[in-house]
Parts: sequence; structure tokens; C-alpha cells
Amino acid sequence: MIYTFLILVGKVCYKLFAKVTVLGKHNIPKKGSVLIVSNHTANLDPAMLAVMLPRTINFVGKTELFKNKMTSFFMKGLHVIPIRRFSLDRKGLVRIFEAIEDGKAIGFFPEGTRSGPSGLKKGNQGAAYIASKSGVSVIPVGISGTSKINSYFRFPFPFTKIVVNIGEAIHIQENYDLEMGTDIIMNKIAELLPESLRGVYKG
Repeated sequence: MIYTFLILVGKVCYKLFAKVTVLGKHNIPKKGSVLIVSNHTANLDPAMLAVMLPRTINFVGKTELFKNKMTSFFMKGLHVIPIRRFSLDRKGLVRIFEAIEDGKAIGFFPEGTRSGPSGLKKGNQGAAYIASKSGVSVIPVGISGTSKINSYFRFPFPFTKIVVNIGEAIHIQENYDLEMGTDIIMNKIAELLPESLRGVYKG
């Protein structure tokens, strides 16, 4: 209910206050499990993906978002899967694999934090690990333009152009080294971004 309501609100807001171009929407499968991986420059990125992509997305989010009952209720309503960042969280991984088994679309930001306008940071290995162990297809996405909007309260200002560029599915084999798998994912995301946002994956 919360998710559906916010999607409707988001569609109205983006229609009124931003010019959003979505490329490659046909690369998102209509059903079945999929891991959607994206760069993360601004707070609005999860909302942008949720509104613009044709699937309900179960985002993987930091456990800090579940610290109190109010925010926990809100995050659960948005289908956020809690996981501890920068460490092996077995319970969080179990939740993710269960969601994949249920055929859900999982949203993942491999950088683990917002990168801002400086561009991509070194990716963490979580996405590659999940993809290699589950066999799920990985859809890379590059978002540009949201870094110009620094907070939800300044959403209408400035009016800006935003691009959501969705790439073709990639597959991370189980025998891949996780560092190599992570580099494959991050380089695919970089290819979908303007050069100024490619960060450590530039060139």
C-alpha cells in the first residue's frame, strides 16, 4: 500500500518538476527474479528507479534504516530488505535469496553509499556474490542528473534533466572471482553513464 501510493506521488512529481528520459526499459524482464544494480549519486535514486522501472523493486538497504519502529514500518512498506553494510550478514543474505526464489526484482547499489557528483566509487562484492550464487540475471542501470537535486525538500529546484539508462542483462558465473565479477558489473554501469560520472571506472 505504501509502495503503491508513493509510486503514484512520484510519477506526478517527476512529471511536474523534471524531464526524465528512460532508455532500455525493454531490458527489464516482466516477471521472474532479477538483480537490478545501479550507481547511487543522490537520495532520490531509489525513488527514481521505483517510479521509472516497470517492476516492483525490493531494494537492499542498510540496517540503520530500521533503527526505530516508525522508520522500520515505513521501510517494510517499501519492500526494503535490511542488510549490514561492509560485512558478512548471513541473515540479510538469506532474505535476499528468499526474495530471488520468489521471483522478485532486487534493487542493489554496489557502491554501498552515495557517490555524489564525483562519480562511481569502487564497487563492493555483494552484488557479484548474490548473482554468482543464485544465477540471477543482473541488469545494470546508470542514473544521471539526480545529483543536482541535493534533498527531497529541494526536489522542484532546480528543474533538471534526468536520464535512466538501462543496459542488457549480464550473468556472473559461479566460478568467477568475486573481484572480477564486481568489475564486470561496475564497468557495465559505467558504460551507461556520461564520462563525468564514471569515477574510478573511467577509461
